[in-house]
Amino acid sequence: MSRLGETVRGSFAIVARIALWPARVAAARGVMAQLCAMDARELADIGLTRQDLCDAASVQLGDDPTRVLSERASQARLQAYEKRPAVRSNGRSHAPREWARTGL
Repeated sequence: MSRLGETVRGSFAIVARIALWPARVAAARGVMAQLCAMDARELADIGLTRQDLCDAASVQLGDDPTRVLSERASQARLQAYEKRPAVRSNGRSHAPREWARTGL
């Protein structure tokens, strides 16, 4: 691709990102509104707390709060897994597997 073509393509990508910004913000606010409508038990089911929602709501307007929420849910899942007692099979104890820590 020519240098001019790359410049036009890059410029178009920037314009498209700017034009779609209000839609991304509206979608993020809609998700946050749905999460805020949940009670503590429902939030715990997905690994979140009210404080996690407050922290996600404090990100900058153009940033995606789902990144914060995803990280918090992953941390909660890992902590819950590490609190589980070791499984005993045939008199041997098994430590938590590495794949469970990585979420794979």
